[in-house]
Amino acid sequence: MMEMEHHNTAEMIKGYTEIDAEQLTAIQQERSTLLIDVRERHEFPVLNEVIFKKVPMSEFAEFLAMDIAEENIVFICQHGIRSVAAAEALHEKYGQEKHIYSLKGGVVKWRNYFL
Repeated sequence: MMEMEHHNTAEMIKGYTEIDAEQLTAIQQERSTLLIDVRERHEFPVLNEVIFKKVPMSEFAEFLAMDIAEENIVFICQHGIRSVAAAEALHEKYGQEKHIYSLKGGVVKWRNYFL
């Protein structure tokens, strides 16, 4: 299980950790991990839906109302802005109960990682 060493003091206050593609790869290997693409359905590139659950921000309130079993939740969007908003919202619901991450810079910054 991924331990709290990835969280510094500032990240503990905001309730989520911004990660890079290398850290994303490590988290993907952890058990109990959910990867969520919060971009809208019309946005490209389309990510592998077997790996990334599609939950557009326009549908996020419905998702937030559901119980999430996974311990590690990673949010991804185009530029890393909406994923931060999603991470903050999930932290408000779960507090420190979950490990919540946002891919810093989004798909645009890490495009080669996804393609």
